[in-house]
Order: sequence, then C-alpha cells, then structure tokens
Amino acid sequence: KENAEITQLKEETIAVHDEIMPQISTFDRQAVRIDSILASLSDLKAANEALDTALLRTDLTHIKSRLEGATDQMMQWMVEFDADPQDMTEEEIKSYYQSELDKIKKMKTLFDEVSKESAEKLSGL
Repeated sequence: KENAEITQLKEETIAVHDEIMPQISTFDRQAVRIDSILASLSDLKAANEALDTALLRTDLTHIKSRLEGATDQMMQWMVEFDADPQDMTEEEIKSYYQSELDKIKKMKTLFDEVSKESAEKLSGL
C-alpha cells in the first residue's frame, strides 16, 4: 500500500515522462531532415556561394548526435524504470521514485536544450 508521498512522486515522474515523450517523434523527423540536408549540401552551396558547408556539416552532425542521444537516453530510462517496485520498504520505494524523478527532470532539461538548439539551426534551412 503506497502512501500519499510515494503516489505523488510516482505520478510526477510519469507526468514529466509524458510531457517529453512526444518530442521523440519530432527528434526523429529532425534527424531525417538533417540527413536530407547533409545529402544536398552541394545543392545548397550552388544556391548560396557564401555558405560554409564544412561548418554546416559539423553543426548538423553535432545536432543529429544530440537528438539521437536524447532519444536513446529516454529509451534506456523507460527500459530501466520500474513502475511498481516490489520487495522494497516504503522508504526505499520513496527514495527510488525521488531518484527517478530527478533523472527524468534532468532528461527534460536535456530535451528542452536539444529541441531549442535543433529548431534554431534548422530554421533557416
């Protein structure tokens, strides 16, 4: 039987997860878009002689790596998350959910940063 504090921690953890999870499909679309842009750098250079394609390639590759890294972290967290821990004391369960809440909040910060960075970089392309 869970106490109110445990229920609160669990619900808050799941709520943060539910808030950032939909961003994964956006991240996947952005990664595909980056691949497309990288494949057409010569066309972009032809349209804009001043374009630094080496810098653009580096920037886009970095952003794609961050998008994929954030997604991978979420997938790993979901695999490891135990929504109904057994064989723990009430205090251990509370501590577990607090730890998971801290992890998912850090992940939300990462998702927000990556989302902003990719939106800014892709906006002009």
